[in-house]
Amino acid sequence: MHHENSNDNSVDKDIEALSALALQHYQEGQLRQAQDECLRMLRRQQRPDAILILAKIAHEQKEYEVAIERYQQLLGIVPDHAQTHFYLGIVLEELGRTERAIEHYKKSIALTAKEPQAGAGKPDSFDAAAHGHLADACSKLQRWEEAIKAYQQVLAIRADDVGAMIKLGHAFTGAKLIPESILMYEQALTLLPENALVHRHLGASLLLMGQVNKAVECFDQALSLRPDYFAVRIELALALRQLGRAEEALVPLEEAIGLKPNDEEAHINLALTHKQLGQTELAMERLEQLLTINPSCGQAYYHISMIKPGQELIPVVEKLVSDPKLPNGDAIYSHFALGNFFDSGKSLDQAFEHFLRANSLHRETLTYDAKENIQYVDSLIKVYSKGFFQGKRPFGSDSQLPVFIVGVPRSGTTLVEQILSSHALVHGAGETRAFPGVIYSIAQQLKYARPDPECMSFIDKKIIEESSARYLQELTLHCPTAARITDKEPGNFFRIGLIKTLFPDARIIHCQRNPLDNCISVFFHYFTAFQSSFELTELGQFYRDYQRLMTHWENLFPGEIFTVRYEELVVDQERVSKRLIDYLGLEWDEKCLDFHNNERNVMTPSNIQVRQPMYKNSINRWKRYEKYLKPLIEVLQQEQ
Repeated sequence: MHHENSNDNSVDKDIEALSALALQHYQEGQLRQAQDECLRMLRRQQRPDAILILAKIAHEQKEYEVAIERYQQLLGIVPDHAQTHFYLGIVLEELGRTERAIEHYKKSIALTAKEPQAGAGKPDSFDAAAHGHLADACSKLQRWEEAIKAYQQVLAIRADDVGAMIKLGHAFTGAKLIPESILMYEQALTLLPENALVHRHLGASLLLMGQVNKAVECFDQALSLRPDYFAVRIELALALRQLGRAEEALVPLEEAIGLKPNDEEAHINLALTHKQLGQTELAMERLEQLLTINPSCGQAYYHISMIKPGQELIPVVEKLVSDPKLPNGDAIYSHFALGNFFDSGKSLDQAFEHFLRANSLHRETLTYDAKENIQYVDSLIKVYSKGFFQGKRPFGSDSQLPVFIVGVPRSGTTLVEQILSSHALVHGAGETRAFPGVIYSIAQQLKYARPDPECMSFIDKKIIEESSARYLQELTLHCPTAARITDKEPGNFFRIGLIKTLFPDARIIHCQRNPLDNCISVFFHYFTAFQSSFELTELGQFYRDYQRLMTHWENLFPGEIFTVRYEELVVDQERVSKRLIDYLGLEWDEKCLDFHNNERNVMTPSNIQVRQPMYKNSINRWKRYEKYLKPLIEVLQQEQ
């Protein structure tokens, strides 16, 4: 018996020696020797430490399936081993099996929390790493709320982890919690004030909040810290264009192309900036140059078709879309381009076929649900009732400065702004993000109440006064000397309730157009942010929701919203224009009739049309395509 115990002790000592040797080899990077020692151990005894080393070796050598098998083998022996769950999660995530990876990260975190040191409130670097990987995985799947909680846990463990702050800021942005993202980036800058990446992300968030001038300052700072920062040059140019400073935007774009001569995004943005400035020939040259670099660039053909929709490129683009290997994005742009080319040549059957194909391809990439928009409009109508305004209207600003131009895109909003901004006392700010930014800020302050718009029921005098002042401050930066500044964000028709809360006497111009003309014009343009526009029935339902909401606003504020009918404006421009200027409380200015000579730069797709005298060929355009529009017509004709 004593002899047997002696042999057992000897075996144990041998295995312990092998284990120590295997670990030493592994730590010294001698993976082959470590692997051999582990296999020798396993032939004598099932050792979890040997399995773990083998799993890690397989992982490092990118033998992922072997690594998974080894980690699972180990969990079969020690199911509650936190580190193994963590390492298995990493392998699964690297293989793209993110959902399963998240399960193992969560298991690892839960097991670590049960360990004595965690219970004593002494979290370690492993716990922070597990939360960090969990947050990254959730971000990949756009599970923003989970990602936010996990990043916050990382920062609870490592308060000065700037990387986690940046990622948390990104997660806040993904969750549309833009003010929180700004605060996070500002916090990161207190620790790393010379980090160009943080300045860039802060600028991007400020841009989303409509604080464009501050965004420009951040992008400039990022470039001063890192002169070769390509992406920031693109973002700076976009911000400058939003401020109407398109001439200045040319410089960072040309510098960006100097850094990356073959980059599509830089060339496209430079072309669009030339187009914004009315320099259509330069825009065409830039797009044609891009096609010499990448002959399959669908976006280039699309923008060419928006500037000069000739017929000569039809065979080239048709050949392009016939290639099954053409990336989906290029295919969508190319079909839109073909739609424009055929439409300009009056080949309407082919044109609609390509418009339909372009929209269908994009619709397949979306998860849009029309019911969500219906419910949102329902909630707006419910929240912004007569009772809502009875106690709040005295709190708002009496400023005469802002003029809101609203409507569905392609309803004439750009044309109306061009006419108004031709007046000596009116500045056209274009599609600013300033008012959506105000909503973000208010929703943040009321976040513990209810989601937007329900949370607006809790708005008080202080928030109204602060929010109206903040909006006016941002608007004034566009032109400090103007008597009126137009904010031409079409989607502000959703926000009229809040506009009238902050500015009870606000001038709101509602642009209307024949519903069928309006809808097909949207359908024939590639508005990536307009998710309801890629299927005719859904587009029709959106339009009905818009009509229902505008009826509600007009009933709430009778006589306070000025409606411009596109067809009347085109037929009788002088009469309608004079009524518009009178609505603004200004003296008539003859320059408003010569709006096409207004040299202000325009970012929207209508920027070529508004530099031409009034034309009528867009009226009743839908009739040319009537036989294809049955789904749209049926929805629009339904009873409300």
